[in-house]
Amino acid sequence: MSHLKKIGLMMMFFGFHHAWLHAATYTLDPHHTSIGFSVKHLMITDVSGQFKTYEAKVELDEKTNELKGVEANIRVSSIDTENAKRDGHLKSPDFFDAEQFPNILFKSRTVNKLGTDEYEVIGDLTIKGITKTITLRGKNTGFIDAGMMGGKRAGFSATAMINRKDFGLNWNRSLDQGGLLVGNEVTIELKIQAVAST
Repeated sequence: MSHLKKIGLMMMFFGFHHAWLHAATYTLDPHHTSIGFSVKHLMITDVSGQFKTYEAKVELDEKTNELKGVEANIRVSSIDTENAKRDGHLKSPDFFDAEQFPNILFKSRTVNKLGTDEYEVIGDLTIKGITKTITLRGKNTGFIDAGMMGGKRAGFSATAMINRKDFGLNWNRSLDQGGLLVGNEVTIELKIQAVAST
């Protein structure tokens, strides 16, 4: 192996080692986090809901507290729109088919800083076994070391727009007056508080 190749490999090793040294894993605090969504109903108003059960983590740069990555596993069966009949329909094969596809997955590919506290997260979202690349846009809402009152915590908010039909959620009904019962565009709304893993 040439001397230049050895130097290049050493630089790569120390670069990756340096990045690893300053990466910190934070897990979502379910008591202070909302994994939400909204969609049009009857073409006139938004119906909102949340997923209440999930496992998710974010990777932060320990020196700058900047977001470096996101990964989430969401239980479809935990969907809650405050209407039991509607929730049952959403879990059925007409929509999420929770029995066959129990999890929604997200894994970031890249995180781009857009401003002092603003960023975009580009990653792969999997629903009903279908994976599409989406972009979340949001901001870092704060960082605090609360000590005995809660440890190191970071706050984030983000939104994204997806078309549910891209993920095989095709059910709908036409209205007599024209239009559709359920909108196709879904807004993802995240309000996250994450705590440093111990």
